[in-house]
Amino acid sequence: MTEMDVDERIARVSDILEQIHELNKLLKLFKEQKGDASSIRQYQLMRGEFVKELKLLMIGFDLQVEALGKAA
Repeated sequence: MTEMDVDERIARVSDILEQIHELNKLLKLFKEQKGDASSIRQYQLMRGEFVKELKLLMIGFDLQVEALGKAA
């Protein structure tokens, strides 16, 4: 990963959190409605990739991120 300035990292962290929020809503909806299993897996994979990126970004702030588990 290339060195990002603080403002860029903060903006990216915010974007990732918004993406995770939206994916959590979709996952909850699909699970409640017993939606398509492949879509649920895809959303979970996307969420996992965002969490990985968030963890890496937070290291630059001397913070550690732990996901509570799978969304909804």
